[in-house]
Amino acid sequence: MKTNYLRIIATVTLVINGLIISAQSSGIYKTFADYNNGVMEVTINCDNKNGKIKANNYFGKDYITVIKKGEKHNLEKEKIFGYELCDGELYRFMDNKSISVDDKGVLWIYSKEEIVSHSPKRGTKKELVYYFSKDGDGEIKNLTLNNLKAAFPDNHKLHDAFDLRFRSDAALKGYDGYNKMYKINHFLQTQGI
Repeated sequence: MKTNYLRIIATVTLVINGLIISAQSSGIYKTFADYNNGVMEVTINCDNKNGKIKANNYFGKDYITVIKKGEKHNLEKEKIFGYELCDGELYRFMDNKSISVDDKGVLWIYSKEEIVSHSPKRGTKKELVYYFSKDGDGEIKNLTLNNLKAAFPDNHKLHDAFDLRFRSDAALKGYDGYNKMYKINHFLQTQGI
């Protein structure tokens, strides 16, 4: 009888803890260290419809708007690391616009939809443009072979390996579905970087 009672208590405790852990939240990370430690500066409960994050990507606004419990709070983009939405998507900022974090490996890979051409006859053409940073809080640069080589300035063997493996900038954007990461990150792991 006592054993059954202890099992019931243990099961209820696990269920309650599971519910608390599964309560999803979104919010703002002030620093990269806060992101690494899971500490949000401002947190919004995803189960509550009264909160949201507005990136303000248009009209050059230099702040992000967080609505929590019906109150608006504007935070300067340059003073925060980034933000996470209820779906788990993480974003950082570049040129006052949010940029999606797509992969967190040796390199952090980012993407952003940008207008590449516009004409009255053909309309606006957009495409995903890719970026990277050497660390999660590093400077964000275009994902190109030249920028990758500059990120590892003294490793000339790696530069040669880049040239052999990735023959163009477009090849750097490939995704490895088997390893669930961008091919450049898998390549860097195999190189011991």
